[in-house]
Amino acid sequence: MLEFTVDMGAWGALLLLAGAAVIGLAAQLIGDVRFGYHWAVVGIFALLGGLAASEFIVDWRTFAPVWDGLAILPALLGALVVGIVADAIARYGAGGSYLGTAA
Repeated sequence: MLEFTVDMGAWGALLLLAGAAVIGLAAQLIGDVRFGYHWAVVGIFALLGGLAASEFIVDWRTFAPVWDGLAILPALLGALVVGIVADAIARYGAGGSYLGTAA
């Protein structure tokens, strides 16, 4: 029987949420973004990537520091990878760029 469990405490979840918000806000500030909630889209996907890497890829827990159930390095890597991919898709899909607009 396949069973999914999340073994993360409240402080680990808060750290994951804060890290995803930082990634989303950083994406909002870089280059030319065409819609105001770009940070939220990137932050949500970064949150999902960090959660998946920390909780469901259990082999990565062996080499990572774990704090309140959050495997920090896998969560950071998962959030960055998924957040960057979501940023690129959302940015280019809306017609934005990383270099800004030409004057």
